[in-house]
Amino acid sequence: MFWHLGKPETLNGFGVRRVDLHKIKRQSSIAVLDDEPFVRTEQLRTHEFQITELGGDIKSVSQIESYPVVICDVRGVGRSFGSAAEGAHVLSEIKKAYPDKYLIAYTGMTYSLAITEKLAEAADKIMPKDAPIDAWVQLLETALYEISDPRRRWVRLRSTLLDKNVDIFDVLKLEQAYVKAIKQATPELLSGKAKTLALSDEAKELVVKFAAAALVQLIESLAH
Repeated sequence: MFWHLGKPETLNGFGVRRVDLHKIKRQSSIAVLDDEPFVRTEQLRTHEFQITELGGDIKSVSQIESYPVVICDVRGVGRSFGSAAEGAHVLSEIKKAYPDKYLIAYTGMTYSLAITEKLAEAADKIMPKDAPIDAWVQLLETALYEISDPRRRWVRLRSTLLDKNVDIFDVLKLEQAYVKAIKQATPELLSGKAKTLALSDEAKELVVKFAAAALVQLIESLAH
């Protein structure tokens, strides 16, 4: 039996936030993984989105660590990973390493059932390559709302930790450290807590990476 002294910090403490979309757009960089120029880049930049084209020759998922939203083509991306699934495999690897990120796949082709299933599992949204600009704007605004909400961003990581059989009491401790880290603008509170718990190396690494990238971004976006 566990006993917890004092009132625990909860995600409800953040309350309902009024989101400044223009501020989120300015602060949030969106990565595009494509071996060809992304046809919507300039139009999306006109809509104030911060688009960075990284090409298709990604060799490590750490290359997208600082990008909370990732747009990825399926064909011709990540060949260094050696998978026939190409971009679908890259998205799957990104989700394993950074489950809090919002991942968008886009393609103009029909793929095998195996690749289609991998995309459905890894990507938050699959967009057709010829989708109109209105659809892209709406999708990216949705993505930015998602990653800028401290509750939603944590829930994405929390679900992964629970799936990896992290003890629910340890998840609660991490959640409290997360809330305190945001309130005190000190991301080290979360990474420090993760290092004190009996977590697997994989789970500990997920939390530490989240604190170093996502939590820093959230603290910056919440600053007045």
